[in-house]
Amino acid sequence: MKKQRLLAGLSALSVALLAAGCSSTGAGSDDESSGSDGPYIAMVAKGFSQSYWVSVNQGASDAAAALGATVSFTGPDTDSQVDKQATLLQNAIDKSPDAVAVAPLDEAALIPVLQNAADADIPVLAFDTGFTETDIPAATIATDNYAAGQEAAKHFVELTGGTGKFAVVAHSETDATSTDRRDGFLDYIEENAPGLTLAGSVQYSNADQAIAENLATTVLQANPDLVGIFATNEASVTGAATAVEAAQQEGRDVVLVGFDSGKAQQEYVRSGVIAGSVSQNPYQIGYKTIETAVALLAGQTVDTAVDSGFLWYDASNIDEDEIQQALYE
Repeated sequence: MKKQRLLAGLSALSVALLAAGCSSTGAGSDDESSGSDGPYIAMVAKGFSQSYWVSVNQGASDAAAALGATVSFTGPDTDSQVDKQATLLQNAIDKSPDAVAVAPLDEAALIPVLQNAADADIPVLAFDTGFTETDIPAATIATDNYAAGQEAAKHFVELTGGTGKFAVVAHSETDATSTDRRDGFLDYIEENAPGLTLAGSVQYSNADQAIAENLATTVLQANPDLVGIFATNEASVTGAATAVEAAQQEGRDVVLVGFDSGKAQQEYVRSGVIAGSVSQNPYQIGYKTIETAVALLAGQTVDTAVDSGFLWYDASNIDEDEIQQALYE
């Protein structure tokens, strides 16, 4: 795997970083913790509207406490606030952290800001979602979302029997997390289940649960023969679940497969409304981001791509230890 070293000016930091406190901040804020002799790492997430980000934040906080770093964790109020995320990232850079990590909503909007970090000799990492149009990030800590989308499709084909109409409710047209999952799913269907056909076009919820519910309701009403729906994140699948549950109560056999693993989503899986989901490991994404940043700042060689993993869960295995470790409330 390709490797990358920290900029030479940062290599003087000791590998044995001094212990220090760690702090995280609330939605939309950009406060930073202080009083630490260890490195300060600023993280800018996609939003705070989902419990997924709470788990990422917890992993980052635990890693910082264990490794003697300080971390701030900020982000826009919702996943649709691209401009606000760019502003928050610039605010973080202006505070001259030792490193900055970002989960991009729209990489085109963030690349000019990343260049500002590079010009200031501030190392950049990407987490949750990578960049495809720039090599500024020294490392990306994320799930292989294309492969995870294919995993979801494999189970979807098994559950539907591989024939009939289906729908896709993705959470973003620009976020690579969404588009990679969408493309992995659709490519697998095209290559392995020609009997399944997409009803209309892919729909986008902007990671809004209410919008996802409306989209799923509309496609179910327009296609009484629809066999299933695939949704690409927690808000999208939980919103779609409301519509699917109503259809199931009317006697329709509709398979719903999703992504992520928030509390409401887990309950829908247990009840059978959601047939199953692919879960990332958000805690590990946060932990590995700080772990990688600390190693980078200590002058160590780090992998440019750090895979945080994924797994499939349904009602049959949700209580297994391996699954429970990756789920979040």
